[in-house]
Amino acid sequence: MPMRTCCHTPAKLILTGEHAVLFGSPALSMAVNFFTQCEMTYTPPTLPAELDFNIELCDYQIKHRYSFSEWQHHIIDIQSRYALYEKNALAIQAVCRTPMDLVLLSLYFFHTHHPLKKGHWSIQIQSKIPSGKGLGSSASIIISLLHSLFVHHQQPIIEEDLLTLAQKIESFQHGQSSGLDTTTIFKGGLIRFQQGKPIEPLAMQNFHGWLIDTGKPQSTTGQVVSHVHKHFHHHHLIWQAFKTASIQIEQAWQSANAIGLKEAITENEQLLENIGVVPQRVQAFIKRINRLPNKAAKLCGAGSITGNQAGVILCLSHQPPTALCEEFEYALLPLTLNEQGSHCEVAF
Repeated sequence: MPMRTCCHTPAKLILTGEHAVLFGSPALSMAVNFFTQCEMTYTPPTLPAELDFNIELCDYQIKHRYSFSEWQHHIIDIQSRYALYEKNALAIQAVCRTPMDLVLLSLYFFHTHHPLKKGHWSIQIQSKIPSGKGLGSSASIIISLLHSLFVHHQQPIIEEDLLTLAQKIESFQHGQSSGLDTTTIFKGGLIRFQQGKPIEPLAMQNFHGWLIDTGKPQSTTGQVVSHVHKHFHHHHLIWQAFKTASIQIEQAWQSANAIGLKEAITENEQLLENIGVVPQRVQAFIKRINRLPNKAAKLCGAGSITGNQAGVILCLSHQPPTALCEEFEYALLPLTLNEQGSHCEVAF
């Protein structure tokens, strides 16, 4: 009898810690209510038992059927490209060439953890998360697939196992993955994340935020991360400054200190500008906001090293900066936090 699941997985937004989290700084990250939906149907095989996939990516209008051998062939190609990336012979954005590659990798890494049931798998993915904007669209797709597969195989969802797989997969898309995006998206809420330390859920506080979309960056996340690593080594003093700013943001958030939070967010933004990931036009916009009373803004996500767009800005404010956004022609969206995280239901 066929089994169908429907998984809803949120986006993520980093309050503080982008880039610096890879160098040991704490990061605060929150799940937000933009969703990826993954519908997965498993149909038991007829003899002879085979494994195949019918995958549809609605947002890209891509649909393809993969036999077991075709799937394996694609995986070998992707792994070969990743090996070249690890030898600095290929750029990270050339590893996963199409959106489908990430789906095929997710199936493969689950298969290494627990063999996929033979039969026919039908997978349909659609997302309301803008891609390339620092909202974790890739991580959301990965989590939605893994969560669905764990449920289909009646595997106990051991958080560490699922998130370890997700981090490995995300590295093929972005290079070195900290696991921050996938962890936030799976767990939901607001979390404190620091490599080598237990994840801490934090109280949400009375939150009024706005998401400002400056446009899709010309640089990929992988390109920006590689650029930062090239110019700021692991022991560079700037990472200690990032760590200090992250701690100040956390303390101000926890104590509901609005003035302290504004100062710390402004400092965090300045550090992001110092490492070269905030285009000049975006810097000018953020400076205009941060001059206003009771408003604080910073870039969220990797940013960009080329062009005028940098993905999304977080603005903490009771009232939206509507006039300024209209002047710069930036889209403005209310921000709603997601406390549930990834949610998967069996639909018979």
